[in-house]
Amino acid sequence: MGAHFASPRAVILMYHSVVEDPAETATTIRISQSRASFEWQISRLAKRFKPVSFDEVVGFVANGRPLPKGAVAVTFDDGFADNYEVALPILQRYGIPAMFYIMVNAVDSGVPPWYCRLTYVFHSTVLSTWTHPTSSKIFQLGDPAERTAALSAAWDLGAALSGEAQDRFMSEVQNVLQVAPLSAGSKLMMDWSQVRALKKSGHLIGAHTLSHPNLAHVPVQEARSEIQGCKQKLEQELGEAVPHFSYPHPALNPEWSPQTLELTRQAGFQSAVLTKAGAVQPGHDPLALMRIPGDEDSGSWLWQLERAFAGF
Repeated sequence: MGAHFASPRAVILMYHSVVEDPAETATTIRISQSRASFEWQISRLAKRFKPVSFDEVVGFVANGRPLPKGAVAVTFDDGFADNYEVALPILQRYGIPAMFYIMVNAVDSGVPPWYCRLTYVFHSTVLSTWTHPTSSKIFQLGDPAERTAALSAAWDLGAALSGEAQDRFMSEVQNVLQVAPLSAGSKLMMDWSQVRALKKSGHLIGAHTLSHPNLAHVPVQEARSEIQGCKQKLEQELGEAVPHFSYPHPALNPEWSPQTLELTRQAGFQSAVLTKAGAVQPGHDPLALMRIPGDEDSGSWLWQLERAFAGF
């Protein structure tokens, strides 16, 4: 595809984790990208596109403020320690600003998100079966495809829970499958000093709920608590307003609804990003912004990026 850009539009990129070798986190984070592919993509952004801050993209969408053609903003979800240790030096080297959306409970406690802990449990158990707690379906864990299906089914259960109910679910699965929990000792998460250092380095910090449920699938009071609670805790830790939000999408579809959109508005957020792929344009709802995911296959990533700009 050539260098044609449909105008006006911008692209928001979505990353989660950057490590030297994704095999390192295949049984925990599971969605890591290699340092080499990430650096290639960031270098390509610097040479081929126009990196801009996330605030500039929000101004473009909400108020029609002009952006250069090929404008791209970089975002990260969850708050993994490798964002600070691996991704930050690369971003700084190329002078590219980023937005880091923080899952508050994970950073506050050091304990990785429930979906990482669940992945670890299903990869670590030596038991041969798991029985789904509501359907009573028995999964044969000795079969790799069945083990993967069991993990997916467990993700669906966990995504519809938040807070204490989510913790109880994790404890039950860990006990049934006889696996010790993945703890803060895993060192997968940033701490608050690292989050503040990102901010001090010129990057933006946004909110990504307290406990990472799928907000469209939990009761409204729980969704409100997750949305408002993460904003309040981040503002307390950072000493400034946090106007930007990212919807978790660990499992189940969709990850947002008109109701959750209204909850983000009531909480005082000025923007919210989704995992739905596409470019953004003036007039789009700033509380439902699409993003393009990072991809270990940089050729596929570049194709998606150019396709978004071309309006396909």
